Amino acid sequence: MKVAYPRRVKGQSRGQPPADTVFFKLVDIEGNTWMGAVVDRTLLIYFDKSMADSNMELKAGLVALLDLATECLDCERAVICIDKQLMNLPMLIRNFYWVGFVLVKCPPKVNSGALSDAWVAMEMDL
Repeated sequence: MKVAYPRRVKGQSRGQPPADTVFFKLVDIEGNTWMGAVVDRTLLIYFDKSMADSNMELKAGLVALLDLATECLDCERAVICIDKQLMNLPMLIRNFYWVGFVLVKCPPKVNSGALSDAWVAMEMDL
């Protein structure tokens, strides 16, 4: 999976994540692998081609991930970053709307940077 780090902030090396970023890779009870990061009390979940092609059942894993974010990681919001090149992008957007996410017109600011243009960002307050 290619990770598009937030754009550089002052004093940060090119291609490096911010110093207070925690990356994760979780496998849920269904066997689905979730990848993302926690930055500035924001849970970032990267939804790329590998996840979209796996015919994964999203509900249980997403609920568990959101519970983890609020109860253990002290996150204030969650951002789903969906790869713009996915064939089923409109369906995924509708499904995440149903859960409570909303499209973010401009990608959310994270550590004074913005997410790469390769992603569609959807946000939810936790």
